[in-house]
Amino acid sequence: MQVKHKSIYFTLLFYLLLNNCSKDIYIDECSTYDHLTTIDTLKLNNKILILGIDGFRSDAFQPNITPFIHSLSNKNTFLNLMHKTEEDTYSGPNWSSILTGVNFQKHGVDDNTFNGNFFKTYPSFFYYLERNFQNINTASIVNWDPINENLLSSDVDFFSENMSTDSLVFQFANDMLLNENPFNADVIFVHFDELDAAGHAYGFSKEIFEYRETLSTLDYYVNNLYNIIQNKRAAGENWLFILVSDHGGDGFGHGDYNNPHIRNTVLLLEHPNMSFKQDKKTNQTDIAPTILEFMGLSSSEFDCKKDGSSILK
Repeated sequence: MQVKHKSIYFTLLFYLLLNNCSKDIYIDECSTYDHLTTIDTLKLNNKILILGIDGFRSDAFQPNITPFIHSLSNKNTFLNLMHKTEEDTYSGPNWSSILTGVNFQKHGVDDNTFNGNFFKTYPSFFYYLERNFQNINTASIVNWDPINENLLSSDVDFFSENMSTDSLVFQFANDMLLNENPFNADVIFVHFDELDAAGHAYGFSKEIFEYRETLSTLDYYVNNLYNIIQNKRAAGENWLFILVSDHGGDGFGHGDYNNPHIRNTVLLLEHPNMSFKQDKKTNQTDIAPTILEFMGLSSSEFDCKKDGSSILK
């Protein structure tokens, strides 16, 4: 028995060392590249609005609950109601994967504390935009402060603090888009959190009144922000619209990846004249590569590190 235990111990030790070495080798391999960056000058004026809805269970995507968002499927969109979460179905790992383009094994976030993250090695897509575009204005407006506190505050020109309601988030995003307060933003990430709160308090289900009503309110916010983007398009600006969630839910939580109501969530992209890979099975790491491609930025450093791929055709 002692020999068997010892064998198991050394097997586990070897496995851990191998994994750690593999990770170190990967990082070293990327760092040894002569990193090349190219910018498509035809895309210099492109702009993006990314709306994140926390806890959006995909079967609640219904015309009687989200009439506006549902109507977008009739436009030139990419829609996946089986968009896959990370295996760790907490918010921290999933927003980290959405924003960095790498999975949780690389960025190191496996819960909502963000402890032990590797964001210096695997930064957000905003980092690459700010490093390579001299005149770009970027913003992150969130209801869940840990996203900005741990990941985005050092990567964007403006980040919100202490926005305790989705209404405040909406009003600030609305003001930034309409009144250029505090500036005329080119790439904006907006995060709504109250649907997740409703799920935890009352239940994640389209049959639950509080969950359904919260989602309908968010549909109203999305409608208003989208209409502003449409007006900007009519004035000649080229905006990509993205809506994504970090996870679904079931009962009062979202801790089980094996539950399809939790691991399947919503991803929607809309642009009046772009082509999307309609048959692509997306996951959280696909959003960042899509954003950088639309913005015309090609980075060999990002390409070496990323786990996802662009949804643009």
